[in-house]
Amino acid sequence: MVYLQVTFTLEAQDVARFKSYYAEVFLPVILEHGLAPVGIFETLVGRAGEITELWRFESVSDYETKWKALSSDPRVHEILEVTGPMVKDERFKLLSSVDFVPAP
Repeated sequence: MVYLQVTFTLEAQDVARFKSYYAEVFLPVILEHGLAPVGIFETLVGRAGEITELWRFESVSDYETKWKALSSDPRVHEILEVTGPMVKDERFKLLSSVDFVPAP
């Protein structure tokens, strides 16, 4: 298994609008492409307006295939036109689990 961690920051005034739009519009498109969420988290203590997504993939190849398909979906480009201006910082990491702790 490999995991994609996406962390981004929103301005405080955009958080509620972003979460609503993400849940209603973006998440269904993501799920259609077979991405498997481990969880989507809001930072409670620390950087305000920070959201972290964690996605599970069977392999790097699985990640590459699904990510390419998602990125090529014209609906995603329309969605990013709405959400893009709200996102102030975005970071991606592809992770693998250590062998001494079971992965989720």
